[in-house]
Amino acid sequence: MPEVIIVPALFSTIAFVVWVLVNGSQRRHHLKLVTDFNTRLIERIGSMKDFSEFLETSGGARFVDSLVVERSPTRPQDSILRAVQVGIVLLTLGVGLLVTSEVVGFIDDEPLIIVGAIAMSLGTGFLLSAIASYRLARSLGVLDRTERLPERPERH
Repeated sequence: MPEVIIVPALFSTIAFVVWVLVNGSQRRHHLKLVTDFNTRLIERIGSMKDFSEFLETSGGARFVDSLVVERSPTRPQDSILRAVQVGIVLLTLGVGLLVTSEVVGFIDDEPLIIVGAIAMSLGTGFLLSAIASYRLARSLGVLDRTERLPERPERH
C-alpha cells in the first residue's frame, strides 16, 4: 500500500522541483536581458534634454512602463474566492480518498482514511474561513458591489 502513495508523490515532487528550477531560470534570463537592454539604452542617451525628448515618444512611454513594477490590487473578494476554491478542492479530495478506501478495500487502508480525514478537515476549515471572512467584510462595509477595478490604458 505505501508504494501506491510513495511512487506518485515522488514523481510529483521531482516534477515540481524541475518546474520551479526551469521557471526560475527563464525568469532570471528574461530579467537579465531586460536589464542589459535598459542599461545600454540609458548609456546611449547623452544629456537630460535627449532623455526628456525620448520620454515624450511612444517608445519612451513604453520604456518607463517597463521600469514600473505594477502589483494588482488585492481585494477581499479575491481572498474569499481563493479560500472557497481551495476548500472545495480539499473537501472533494478528502471525500474521494474516503470513498476510495471503502470501495477498493485495501488490506491496510488506514493511510487513505487518515489523509482523507485531514483533507476534509482542511477543506471544511477553508470554507468556514471564507464564510466568516465574507460576513465580516460585508458587516464592515468592505464589500462594495459597485467597485470596479480601474481600466488599464491601452498600450500602442
